Amino acid sequence: MPGYVLDGAGLVELPRQPLAVTVTALDLPVAVRVMTADGEPAPGALYPRPGFMVLPHVGGEIVIVARPHAEGTAFPQGTVLQATLGVDSSRTADPDRAELTPLDVSGLHHVELATVTPAGERLTVAARKTAVDVPLTELGARARSATRGVLGVDRLPVNRRVDVEVDIDTTMSMLPLIDDGSVREVVDLLTGVASVIGNREELRVTMIGRSATPLPAHALREVAGQVQNALNSAGLGVGFRSASVDRSGYTTPTLVFTVTDAVPADHAATGVPGVRRRPVVLSGEGAAVVDGSPSGTRRQKLDDPDQLFATVKSLVAGLAVAGESEGTRR
Repeated sequence: MPGYVLDGAGLVELPRQPLAVTVTALDLPVAVRVMTADGEPAPGALYPRPGFMVLPHVGGEIVIVARPHAEGTAFPQGTVLQATLGVDSSRTADPDRAELTPLDVSGLHHVELATVTPAGERLTVAARKTAVDVPLTELGARARSATRGVLGVDRLPVNRRVDVEVDIDTTMSMLPLIDDGSVREVVDLLTGVASVIGNREELRVTMIGRSATPLPAHALREVAGQVQNALNSAGLGVGFRSASVDRSGYTTPTLVFTVTDAVPADHAATGVPGVRRRPVVLSGEGAAVVDGSPSGTRRQKLDDPDQLFATVKSLVAGLAVAGESEGTRR
């Protein structure tokens, strides 16, 4: 019984015989479906039970798709799918099979797992998701899941991604929010957002107090800790002005999150085509945040999944896409 592990851009060939697909997740029933290349249900597919599908004949290119068994829901945080594609074992005593590497699908409503293409007497199987998720902190990972749930994709298509930057108000009024870790938690949240919508696997952060101080770029998982270290020794200023950073030379679409305790008067426009600012307004009493609109603030508890989802939804407003992204179809 030849067995293959399929990940990245690799391909596996199986005999062109009836195809069986099994998809499982710990403590969660999964629905597996097979679609044609143009997104229609493949004819003739059999679904004996949740997480199991048999296709007696593969006549053209197909895509294996998984979603939660309960329609209209997203995979919960921490959901990892195990998928196996092989010759139907009810017809073959010792079937060939291909196993996909475990796939984290947290926050997604559905995910495309593999493409199967007939090639003569063989079936060519290719994994749909070719990129590995960058490591994040626990809060960053939850924010990534929430962002995927809001946008319906595991990552924005390349032509819709933006550079993500964070400006942090380091004037005197922010001191309580720096000391209690609120600012750090917001930066942690933004790493999860950036991993879905951003061009880079790092986050550029600038502290704005007495002057604008850019921090060295760090990997997403490390950003929040490095920012907290810098904030602990920062000289605090007065009279926050969010336009202190000169972005006049930018040519790449950029989304700038401004972390502050009150929307500054100069926040309305950047004057730079393609550069958008979005305020992240903190209110006191601990780790709390966020509203993506300058029209008002509201507290959001980051440990509450519904509140986190609402927070992320406000932060990525206007970035929703139609069509396909890596590993997913809306």
